[in-house]
Amino acid sequence: MAIEKLLARIEEDARKEIDEIIKAAEGEAKRIIEGAREEGKKEAEKITKKGKKEAERARDRIISAAKREARMMITNAKEEVIQQCLEIIREKMASLPSKEYKKIVEDMVKDAIKEGGDYVLFYSRKEDKKIAEKLNIDVEGKIDAIGGVVLKAKDGSKEIDLTFDFLLERKKEEIRIMIAEKLFENVD
Repeated sequence: MAIEKLLARIEEDARKEIDEIIKAAEGEAKRIIEGAREEGKKEAEKITKKGKKEAERARDRIISAAKREARMMITNAKEEVIQQCLEIIREKMASLPSKEYKKIVEDMVKDAIKEGGDYVLFYSRKEDKKIAEKLNIDVEGKIDAIGGVVLKAKDGSKEIDLTFDFLLERKKEEIRIMIAEKLFENVD
């Protein structure tokens, strides 16, 4: 019986030790799980913050690209309106009434030849021939232009382009700025 008591006591001590080991293991497992849980939360927060920052950057890029696209569309629309205005000006110049046209071209020719010299005139409209006749300038030939004339010195030393096409092209930037200021002063 002493052996049975001894065995019972060993068994009881072993159970106590096993219970303590299990308790310690459970406590360690709980601590490890809590640590992992905390680490997981921190990692999740980090990933969430990183995701938010990336989303904000992506949103900012998209907004920036959309603003650039909008500015480009506005610029293109303004350019189209300016081009239409320039075309209207060109059409108006091409269709000036005869009396008004003659006065403008005659004044330009008088101003151009006031320094003197012998010139020949290249015309774009029939009215130009009458102006040349009136100012005693020889007519040399026809040019392709919406209006105006080209004067050439008889000795070939000088050419004065008074065509509406040339004048419009020369003043194009100035006219574009003026159109833009008038049409788009309150638009942005």
